[in-house]
Amino acid sequence: MHAVPPAIAATPSDGTAKKPGRPFLSPRTTRLVVGALLLLLATLLFTSVRQESQIFDESIHLYAGFEYWKHADFGTNPEHPPLAKMIAALPLLSMGLKEPAHFSVPFFKIEDFINASRFLYGGDADAMLMRGRMMLALFTLGLGALIYLAAGEMFGPLAGLLALALFVFEPVVLANGALITTDMPLTCLFFASVYAFYRFLKKPSAVRLALCAVAVGLTMIVKHSGALILPTLLLLAGADYVLRWFSSADIAEGEKPGRRLNAGQLAGSLAIIGLVAYGIIWTVYRFRYAARTGKLVMVPMLAQYATNLRPHQRAIITFFAGHHLFPEAYLYGWTDILQISGQRFSFVFGHLYSTGQWFFFPGMFAIKTTLTLMILLALAGFAGIRGRRREFLFLTIPAAFFLLVSVASKLNLGIRHILPIYPFCIVLAGAAAAALAMRSIRWRIAVAALLAFTIVSSMHSFPDFLAYSNEAAGGPSNTWRLVTDSNDDWGQGLKWTKTYMDRHPSQDCWFDYFNFLVSPAYYGIHCKPLPSSMALQFGLGTPSVPSTISGTVYLSSVETTGLFSGPGLLNPYHIFADRKPDAEIGNAILVYRGTFDTSLLAGMNDAGNAESLLRQHRLPDALTWARKGVLQSPNSAAVNATLGEVLIASGHTEEGRQVNAKALRLAMTDHPEFQEGLIHYLEAETAKSLH
Repeated sequence: MHAVPPAIAATPSDGTAKKPGRPFLSPRTTRLVVGALLLLLATLLFTSVRQESQIFDESIHLYAGFEYWKHADFGTNPEHPPLAKMIAALPLLSMGLKEPAHFSVPFFKIEDFINASRFLYGGDADAMLMRGRMMLALFTLGLGALIYLAAGEMFGPLAGLLALALFVFEPVVLANGALITTDMPLTCLFFASVYAFYRFLKKPSAVRLALCAVAVGLTMIVKHSGALILPTLLLLAGADYVLRWFSSADIAEGEKPGRRLNAGQLAGSLAIIGLVAYGIIWTVYRFRYAARTGKLVMVPMLAQYATNLRPHQRAIITFFAGHHLFPEAYLYGWTDILQISGQRFSFVFGHLYSTGQWFFFPGMFAIKTTLTLMILLALAGFAGIRGRRREFLFLTIPAAFFLLVSVASKLNLGIRHILPIYPFCIVLAGAAAAALAMRSIRWRIAVAALLAFTIVSSMHSFPDFLAYSNEAAGGPSNTWRLVTDSNDDWGQGLKWTKTYMDRHPSQDCWFDYFNFLVSPAYYGIHCKPLPSSMALQFGLGTPSVPSTISGTVYLSSVETTGLFSGPGLLNPYHIFADRKPDAEIGNAILVYRGTFDTSLLAGMNDAGNAESLLRQHRLPDALTWARKGVLQSPNSAAVNATLGEVLIASGHTEEGRQVNAKALRLAMTDHPEFQEGLIHYLEAETAKSLH
């Protein structure tokens, strides 16, 4: 066990250390408190997540992990590396599960989601989810232990305890800590890699270098953004080298000058870390280039899938693929990430944007982080911890770099994408809290009050930590008005909706659940279905939607934002956007009672049915549905474009051109920034007709 330095509270701002005082707690008591906090964390994760239905990504991750174990089919869900998914699926191997017949679709992402849903709900979905969730919760518990050890080693045992307490009650940790996603595993391994590198530079040895190299390799194979660990270590190595060689004082307590690495040794160590990580990537993919085995093929092929990338990005992917420098599935993942960055709609501060915004992640942090953590981070600069320069750099550089890259990417999907910055922020906050608490009784009372406030604030959102917002943002009940998707409504509310329905029965009820691949009937919800905006985007409507509906409407809160469709009349559920719900379920499902004009929704649904029939080459039926859709929604560019497409396919070329011209006029005048794809399609069709 490494020696723990005196509490940073004993280090004044000038960096000179005072004589260590009496420990805050005895070692035995400290171990008991740490164990109790980790046990509490496990309890909170288990009791909250067992009440949640499947969030959007869980089925595909669980299914993919199962396919990796059973068939080594890394072409399933290649947009994420395999490690976390394989760990989540490991306990499923003993359940005797039957795989449904493979459902083939000419696009691997849609195919994977359909097969994953059939796999999960073809068995005991709750049991499968809980097994996978508890496996990945181990990463959260491990991260808690690492935070305690790192804060204790860097700033003293009190800082370790306070950092662990902050971690246990941080809602963004509790929200993502037991879900079957790659976010918490990445966060754990990214922090572990930086901490291992810190310990290696502090006291270089072959064992510490090996631990760091393995941690880095695992980080890179758990999520593609894990590749940021390499430039992070490079930045840390450079900063540490400059700091140590141009500072007159030893940076780490007890470090001998002779143990410092020179530039060549440091570069060699980084090279070894990179080579080991590269080997781990190939090891997890079983040293096989091809994504799939047997007769299964990827649709589209990698070269075709990469055509939408920028020229230099496409050239790099093509070069790597041509020389088999990385596994094919790994390259598919990078292609997918590079395509979607900044291209999706984003919703923040209650406003919908057509592209990613630079302030999305800072805004998410301000809304979703406890006020206590932000206050302590603000006080860190005044608490004297900058006297430990190396430690300060090892906490600020990784967090700042990861955040800056995330901001630049404009991949505005959720706070979970900057989850790796939280451990570094929490250690800094714990160090600041410890330093301030040791100053005076008043500061101890203030720190205790902040911790108590965090506990109350966090538990106020139990069990739906996903929908947490801090008090400055209006609290959990206001979250859906400010943010959406995995920041609020990620599909977790079906069990709570069933409970609400049992307490408030209604003869006529309608339900729009945004994840069209999950049937609410599995959870005992038997309302008449309404098509989600996402389903309509894929041309998957319900059999029929009337132009007026009456009764109780249950609506996924994400639908009111237009995230999957656009604002105003582009959103089939825009009539609910400015209406106050009669009730809110888990701050994610909204309840409305009354009579509602759903003609726009009906028209879009009819167009969706027309598109589905067109794909089946049932042209007369497709034309009937398309004409019906335009009658319902005459001012929808998308609905008119569907009719134009069906008319041309049916041989009514001139009429189809006229309808397309109308659709183009509508698209150019109704939020054109949200209809760029449709506009480009219609312009291409118009140009084609002129030749």
